[in-house]
Amino acid sequence: MRVHALLLALVAVSCSAATTKDRVLPTGTWGGDDVQVIVTSQGATLQFACSHGAIHQPIEPDANGNFSATGTYVYEHPANPLSEADSHSARFDGQFSATTMRVTVTVPDKQDVFGPFTATLGATGPRTRCP
Repeated sequence: MRVHALLLALVAVSCSAATTKDRVLPTGTWGGDDVQVIVTSQGATLQFACSHGAIHQPIEPDANGNFSATGTYVYEHPANPLSEADSHSARFDGQFSATTMRVTVTVPDKQDVFGPFTATLGATGPRTRCP
Protein backbone atom coordinates (compact mmCIF):
# COMPACT_ATOMS: atom_id res chain seq x y z
CA MET A 1 0.00 0.00 0.00
CA ARG A 2 2.84 2.43 0.83
CA VAL A 3 4.57 1.66 -2.47
CA HIS A 4 1.31 2.35 -4.33
CA ALA A 5 0.88 5.70 -2.55
CA LEU A 6 4.50 6.63 -3.28
CA LEU A 7 4.06 5.82 -6.98
CA LEU A 8 0.88 7.92 -7.15
CA ALA A 9 2.70 10.85 -5.52
CA LEU A 10 5.59 10.60 -7.99
CA VAL A 11 3.19 10.50 -10.94
CA ALA A 12 1.33 13.55 -9.63
CA VAL A 13 4.57 15.53 -9.21
CA SER A 14 5.85 14.61 -12.67
CA CYS A 15 2.53 15.52 -14.29
CA SER A 16 2.41 18.92 -12.61
CA ALA A 17 6.00 19.64 -13.66
CA ALA A 18 5.22 18.77 -17.28
CA THR A 19 2.13 20.96 -17.23
CA THR A 20 4.09 23.97 -15.96
CA LYS A 21 6.84 23.52 -18.55
CA ASP A 22 4.33 23.11 -21.37
CA ARG A 23 2.66 26.48 -20.66
CA VAL A 24 3.97 28.65 -23.47
CA LEU A 25 2.34 31.30 -25.58
CA PRO A 26 1.17 29.77 -28.89
CA THR A 27 3.63 30.56 -31.68
CA GLY A 28 2.60 32.44 -34.79
CA THR A 29 1.50 35.90 -35.82
CA TRP A 30 -0.84 37.81 -33.52
CA GLY A 31 -2.24 41.06 -34.91
CA GLY A 32 -4.47 43.96 -34.02
CA ASP A 33 -5.16 47.57 -34.94
CA ASP A 34 -2.04 48.88 -33.19
CA VAL A 35 0.28 45.87 -32.85
CA GLN A 36 1.71 42.80 -34.49
CA VAL A 37 3.42 40.17 -32.33
CA ILE A 38 5.33 37.31 -33.92
CA VAL A 39 5.80 34.65 -31.25
CA THR A 40 8.44 31.93 -31.61
CA SER A 41 9.66 29.29 -29.20
CA GLN A 42 12.55 31.65 -28.36
CA GLY A 43 10.56 34.84 -27.68
CA ALA A 44 8.80 37.43 -29.80
CA THR A 45 9.14 40.48 -32.01
CA LEU A 46 6.60 43.25 -31.70
CA GLN A 47 5.73 45.98 -34.20
CA PHE A 48 3.72 49.02 -33.16
CA ALA A 49 2.68 52.08 -35.18
CA CYS A 50 5.83 54.11 -34.34
CA SER A 51 8.01 51.67 -32.43
CA HIS A 52 9.10 48.06 -32.19
CA GLY A 53 10.29 45.65 -29.55
CA ALA A 54 11.76 42.24 -28.89
CA ILE A 55 11.58 39.57 -26.20
CA HIS A 56 14.58 37.24 -26.24
CA GLN A 57 13.25 34.48 -24.00
CA PRO A 58 10.36 32.01 -24.18
CA ILE A 59 7.11 33.59 -23.01
CA GLU A 60 5.69 31.35 -20.27
CA PRO A 61 2.20 32.30 -19.06
CA ASP A 62 0.99 31.20 -15.64
CA ALA A 63 -2.09 29.03 -15.10
CA ASN A 64 -4.34 32.08 -15.71
CA GLY A 65 -2.63 33.07 -18.97
CA ASN A 66 -0.74 36.02 -17.43
CA PHE A 67 2.83 36.65 -18.51
CA SER A 68 5.67 39.09 -17.91
CA ALA A 69 8.90 39.16 -19.92
CA THR A 70 11.77 41.56 -20.33
CA GLY A 71 13.15 42.77 -23.62
CA THR A 72 13.85 45.90 -25.60
CA TYR A 73 11.63 48.68 -26.91
CA VAL A 74 12.78 50.98 -29.73
CA TYR A 75 11.19 54.36 -30.35
CA GLU A 76 11.03 55.00 -34.09
CA HIS A 77 11.35 58.51 -35.42
CA PRO A 78 9.82 59.53 -38.76
CA ALA A 79 13.17 60.75 -40.11
CA ASN A 80 14.92 57.47 -39.28
CA PRO A 81 12.37 54.70 -38.52
CA LEU A 82 14.87 51.81 -38.41
CA SER A 83 17.31 53.43 -35.99
CA GLU A 84 18.31 51.36 -32.98
CA ALA A 85 19.71 54.48 -31.30
CA ASP A 86 16.58 54.99 -29.20
CA SER A 87 16.49 51.45 -27.75
CA HIS A 88 15.51 50.89 -24.11
CA SER A 89 15.04 48.01 -21.71
CA ALA A 90 11.36 47.20 -21.35
CA ARG A 91 8.91 44.90 -19.62
CA PHE A 92 6.07 43.29 -21.54
CA ASP A 93 3.13 42.28 -19.36
CA GLY A 94 0.09 40.59 -20.73
CA GLN A 95 -2.53 37.91 -20.73
CA PHE A 96 -3.69 35.46 -23.33
CA SER A 97 -6.79 33.32 -23.63
CA ALA A 98 -7.17 30.88 -26.55
CA THR A 99 -6.62 33.19 -29.56
CA THR A 100 -6.59 36.65 -27.93
CA MET A 101 -3.64 38.43 -26.34
CA ARG A 102 -3.41 41.72 -24.47
CA VAL A 103 0.00 43.25 -23.85
CA THR A 104 1.22 46.38 -22.08
CA VAL A 105 4.75 47.75 -22.49
CA THR A 106 6.60 49.53 -19.70
CA VAL A 107 9.81 51.46 -20.42
CA PRO A 108 11.16 52.20 -16.93
CA ASP A 109 13.95 54.67 -17.76
CA LYS A 110 11.52 56.87 -19.72
CA GLN A 111 8.65 56.26 -17.27
CA ASP A 112 6.45 55.35 -20.24
CA VAL A 113 3.63 52.81 -20.30
CA PHE A 114 1.96 51.85 -23.60
CA GLY A 115 -1.16 49.79 -24.05
CA PRO A 116 -2.86 47.59 -23.45
CA PHE A 117 -2.76 46.40 -27.04
CA THR A 118 -5.07 43.61 -28.16
CA ALA A 119 -4.04 41.04 -30.78
CA THR A 120 -5.65 37.96 -32.29
CA LEU A 121 -3.78 34.82 -33.32
CA GLY A 122 -3.64 34.59 -37.13
CA ALA A 123 -4.31 38.30 -37.74
CA THR A 124 -1.84 40.95 -38.89
CA GLY A 125 -1.18 44.51 -37.79
CA PRO A 126 -0.59 47.27 -37.00
CA ARG A 127 -3.12 48.94 -39.27
CA THR A 128 -1.09 52.19 -39.42
CA ARG A 129 2.62 53.02 -39.41
CA CYS A 130 4.52 56.07 -38.25
CA PRO A 131 4.21 58.91 -40.81
